[in-house]
Amino acid sequence: MEMDEVFKNLPLAEQKKMLDHLAKLPDVRFLSSEEREKYDESIKAVDDYYSGLYGSYVEGEKKGIAKGIAKGMAKGMAKGIAKGMAKGIAKGIAKEKIDTAYRLLSMGMSWSQIMQATGLTEEELEPLQA
Repeated sequence: MEMDEVFKNLPLAEQKKMLDHLAKLPDVRFLSSEEREKYDESIKAVDDYYSGLYGSYVEGEKKGIAKGIAKGMAKGMAKGIAKGMAKGIAKGIAKEKIDTAYRLLSMGMSWSQIMQATGLTEEELEPLQA
């Protein structure tokens, strides 16, 4: 990864620190070969530091995204399971009411008594008439 790309992706506070450091450095054209070598080493160290920092940032971002996806999936699955269970229970209760109404009807109970006992409407009882 190029240094300018790393620099652009750093937080502003880190960019400022880096620029402040560079501003304190002397004009490299006037350095001796020994000073130039030390200068190049320090630039490499800074480059390595910020490359590592950016790598950590990217890795942290990936972990955060993965954690967010996993959390969202778990929450969605839990919500889906709860919704499915509620729907299944409601269906089971409705079926039990119909079964009860059918048994009461076969025992000769009146429609009004069956509606009162089961909470079903006349429209819900009509299919049982056949």
